[in-house]
Amino acid sequence: MNRLVPVFAVAVFALAGCSGTDAAAPADSGTVASSAAANPTESAVTIVAAPEISDAQKQEFLTALKEVDAGLAANEGQALAVGIQVCEKITASPDDPMTFSQFAADQLAVDLTKAEGFVAAVSMWCNPE
Repeated sequence: MNRLVPVFAVAVFALAGCSGTDAAAPADSGTVASSAAANPTESAVTIVAAPEISDAQKQEFLTALKEVDAGLAANEGQALAVGIQVCEKITASPDDPMTFSQFAADQLAVDLTKAEGFVAAVSMWCNPE
């Protein structure tokens, strides 16, 4: 997924260069190119990857989920997938824990209390640096 970010940025810059201006007006196309080159980070999207989860951490995570609600750990694949997504959100923006719980509640179709327990279990192995 991280490989798509540079491709996406290149595509945006290529489209910015093809703004529909006439080739006979070099001053206009130069202005578009220089403004796109002046702010290359404005269109770049950064996705922070979750840290790798070890087998021991995975078992600890699933055990913690069983303590919150056995149903959360019943589908290990879903629990890990949503856990990784929550971790990516924590890593990208660690300042808003309520958003993490709401996201988990929506993804897992559980109430907010169980989702908060889910996020607490994720935070056992997900440490933003």
